[in-house]
Amino acid sequence: MSEYSISIGRIKKQKGKPIIFTLIFLATVFIILPVLFVLPSAYGKGSTLKIAVVIPTRGRFVYFSKQFINGLLLSLDDKGGSKINYVTVNLPVNAGATDINYIFTSLSKKGVSAVIGPLFATQLKYFASNSAKFKIPVITPSPFVAKKDASSFTFSYGMTLKQEIRTEIEYAASNGISRISVIYPHNGYGPKLMDYIRHFSSKNGIDIINSTEYDDKTVDFFYNFHSIVKFNKLKKGRLSKAEEAQLGVTPFDLMHGITKVKPHIPFKGLFVIGNPSKLGLILTQLMYYNITGFPIFGLSPFDSEHFIEKYGFYMQNAIFTDGFFKYDNDKVVKKFASIYQNNYGKMPNIISAEGYDIGGILIKAAEAFSHREAVGPSGSSNNPPPFKVQYLMKANNARTYTFYDAILSVKSFRGVCGISRLSGNKFKKGLYLFKYRDNKIYVLKSPF
Repeated sequence: MSEYSISIGRIKKQKGKPIIFTLIFLATVFIILPVLFVLPSAYGKGSTLKIAVVIPTRGRFVYFSKQFINGLLLSLDDKGGSKINYVTVNLPVNAGATDINYIFTSLSKKGVSAVIGPLFATQLKYFASNSAKFKIPVITPSPFVAKKDASSFTFSYGMTLKQEIRTEIEYAASNGISRISVIYPHNGYGPKLMDYIRHFSSKNGIDIINSTEYDDKTVDFFYNFHSIVKFNKLKKGRLSKAEEAQLGVTPFDLMHGITKVKPHIPFKGLFVIGNPSKLGLILTQLMYYNITGFPIFGLSPFDSEHFIEKYGFYMQNAIFTDGFFKYDNDKVVKKFASIYQNNYGKMPNIISAEGYDIGGILIKAAEAFSHREAVGPSGSSNNPPPFKVQYLMKANNARTYTFYDAILSVKSFRGVCGISRLSGNKFKKGLYLFKYRDNKIYVLKSPF
């Protein structure tokens, strides 16, 4: 038995106060998804499209969901927001193919125009197969979209790991960093990222001198370092205390038979892949062994105020990416960051920014859909028919204009994450590229 709960995203305006977002959790257990409940939008009776947000609303991932929905619902305050109502559907992280099929079966019966989700890539293939089956368009903020996990009805907006690697490799190539090494986890997304590094390095004329992988239990990275640099060996015979002090020798070093005199470093740049806890260990131990003096390429986990506050001392010349920069001087970003902080008491992050942008894309599509339905194919005004998700074939085999077509009509979009252009079923945009040096973050590249 799977557990589902329906949550209602409610927007209301209070006199003299900003928009307030409230999630109402209904603690009810369902085997099959029941009737969806939608609260009328505070913007009037013009709200005609129901969009389902199918993401975790309970459990350990609820923080990410809340950040995403905060941004998504803020977009309703923009022009055209009255055309959309959102409903949220709890998606347990262990929900599989059968569970997600139940969800889409119910959504198709309740006139849902599109689905947003999942937040994470593990369930994307089930969303893709059902989007094609029921012809319900899906927009996913998932950071990893493989071809096998997509369909013609699946639209991708999120920043991908492949995109992050490509951005950094292209920067390395354009700045003469022709030899690199890589430290990466041997499981999870590590091998896939290593494949991306090999692919883009080959494409950009960069040599991978060596690479080393570590497992989940690794906390001492000496042996990983030993495979990518050449340490200076201790000479035979007993060292005096003065010699040990001069060479920076500790009892731990004596055990390994090395000194902390600058080792031979054959690469010009080092890619360090891992979660924040592993990255912190690697960075501090690199400095401990005096393996410094080159750019360290890290991915978006580096772009965290908490991480930089803790490990900034070890991040000199670190290069990293992200899809959103809350301190950007771009007027669209500044306005969004200000409104977000006024409403929620904190600055937005990449998850809330992508939620806001996806909301903007849906509003733009809703406007195109409403206009097309009101005018009709002949250009004459008529009453718009009820929305139907599935293709409707007329007698002359002409296809009814659907919300799927409306999304396809959004060829470009300028959001807070940059300027994106629809290519196939992906909203492609650039990334920010940052450099950390002397306690400051420098923007090397912008998506605007």
